[in-house]
Amino acid sequence: MIRLDIDLSYLTKNFEIGTQRLNQYGSKSIDEIMEAEAEQGNPRAEKFEQEVLNDPKQLLKLFKLADARNRYAILSNMSSADLEYIMQYLEPGDLLLGLMFFTKEKLLNLIYDLPKNKICSIVFQAFSQEQFLKLIPEKEMDKFFESDKLDKNKILEIIKNIPEEKLNKMVEKYMFQEEGKIQEDNNWSQEHVVNWLDQLQPEKFQKALQCFEREEKGEIILQMTKQDDSLLMEFSKNALTFPLRQLDKQDIVKNMNKLEPDDLLKMVNELPDELMSVVATQIDPEVFAQVLSKNFKDILSEIGIGNIG
Repeated sequence: MIRLDIDLSYLTKNFEIGTQRLNQYGSKSIDEIMEAEAEQGNPRAEKFEQEVLNDPKQLLKLFKLADARNRYAILSNMSSADLEYIMQYLEPGDLLLGLMFFTKEKLLNLIYDLPKNKICSIVFQAFSQEQFLKLIPEKEMDKFFESDKLDKNKILEIIKNIPEEKLNKMVEKYMFQEEGKIQEDNNWSQEHVVNWLDQLQPEKFQKALQCFEREEKGEIILQMTKQDDSLLMEFSKNALTFPLRQLDKQDIVKNMNKLEPDDLLKMVNELPDELMSVVATQIDPEVFAQVLSKNFKDILSEIGIGNIG
């Protein structure tokens, strides 16, 4: 039985059932009360289903669904499947608030499971590309250079703007790591370095890029992704989600507002039933009345009177 603080004056006015008679019904549900009244010759009671249960506006009044406590009382008696069904009627902002019930770690795991383009919608609303590149581990930059989506010619154009000293430092590191020797002439011209890079096979070219210092790696990536932001998805999910660890849970959720409602629904539906009931209580009362009237007659039949004056 679901006990609600209902509008008793509604029953008196529309169905001619006074407080004294309601007391006599004790623990019966309103549905059972109406059946008993109909058997005793109350003509109005026979029309209860038609005039109330099938009319969301009347349902809203009788069960005082504008009262969040009443909505919660009903929702907390629903099954997991029923709650998931109700969730689709919530506004995106309500679903976002529901995400606050997750721990930060769980929230990050849920984000990790999203497609990369949706992770990007969160990350690059919270951080600029420059901030992102300063926060991620350098090994994730190195992985980025292993993508086959990168245009070698565009990279070489960007490298032409790097000072010779830093270019030679990269060459020296590459020679030592890849060929086991120290660069004898460590004063190559910019043109010489670019031509040398241009002659390298793809795998060796990647290795050379990974030999730049972090600052130069970041600048190359920044210029490339500003020319083509789709390249941001060449980062691993670990890299994309890494900066979000710097944020408080509230700030993470705030930056999830561009996700589709379906994405938010899938996340919120992972909450335990008791928390889903709390989230679902935010549903618009008029919408709730319509959904109950159309799909949850079985739930309505379990509603009884909480307090009779």
